[in-house]
Amino acid sequence: MLGGVSRILLVAVLAACLTFFASTASAAPERAVFRDAILSPSAARTTQAIAEWGGPTVATDGETVTIYLSDSYPVDPSVQKQWADFMTSLVHGPELQTVTIHLLTLAEVQRPSVCDVNAYACYDPRTGTIYALATDPAPGLSAKGVLIHEYGHHIAANRANPPFSSENYGTKRWATYENICARAQAGSLFPGAEDQQHYMLNPGEAFAESYRVLNEANLGLPEESWSIVTKSLFPDATALSLLGEDVTTPWTADTVKTLAAKLTAKAPTKTFVVATPLDGKMTVKPVQSGNATVSVSLLSKAKSVGTSAFSHASGRSLSWTVCGVRRFTVRAKLAGKVTKKTKTTVSLTVSTP
Repeated sequence: MLGGVSRILLVAVLAACLTFFASTASAAPERAVFRDAILSPSAARTTQAIAEWGGPTVATDGETVTIYLSDSYPVDPSVQKQWADFMTSLVHGPELQTVTIHLLTLAEVQRPSVCDVNAYACYDPRTGTIYALATDPAPGLSAKGVLIHEYGHHIAANRANPPFSSENYGTKRWATYENICARAQAGSLFPGAEDQQHYMLNPGEAFAESYRVLNEANLGLPEESWSIVTKSLFPDATALSLLGEDVTTPWTADTVKTLAAKLTAKAPTKTFVVATPLDGKMTVKPVQSGNATVSVSLLSKAKSVGTSAFSHASGRSLSWTVCGVRRFTVRAKLAGKVTKKTKTTVSLTVSTP
């Protein structure tokens, strides 16, 4: 995890990211066509047929990383530790303790029983396992860059972004900033798509690539080109900063607050504006102190997306997926017959991402 000094370094690096972006776009070497795979639950992958050495490895900073190397490489504990030190140098959280990394030859990675004949690496979210390369596979494509990308998938698999899948949409703050939900609804992005036609429009892959960019900048590694996913998701400084925040201080739970609306014949309506800075699921639970007939509505851009009418103690909860809209309106009002004596206090428990 990032210590105080590392956090300061990361901030400093992000401040220089615009220069980094410019050089990446214009001066970075051409990157070989890179393709990885996210193993599906139906995939029966195994490395049992591959002889390996290694296991849990204590890095220089005291963290333990589980790393195996193919027997195609000479047994050398110092190499194993170098890879462990590399992993601990990445921007990471406690999920590092749960990953298992197999570093293999290209021929081994591309076995159908491991990844895929066209893949340079793959990740199994069920077991938190990465299959990657121990040596650079092609000009402009490094083993470290590939491994960083795969570890980005592991981070996503260990972050919450309800009601979306972090593996497919990316982490909460990054995905919100990149407007992944709205773009997916519009058909310009395809979360989770691993097929050849839509791979480059998969925001899960863009998240992993953005994580690579963040760490290459942070560690001063050679700049590898942005070539496997759409350039429309190339990260700016804000995207990288939010991604880093998602890694080190992840979003964990909704924000809950209670709004009170005192309704009378003279003041039959009360309206609240609720900020929704992050995409996710919004819920409004209404209860009242009296027994008036009350209508509670949730509005997006002045249009109702849900209404709960009730005359008992509580009404039906309203839920809506926040998708690119940064504020909603909650309106409580008296409904039905209203007299001078009609009055109630409506409490609205509002949950937002």
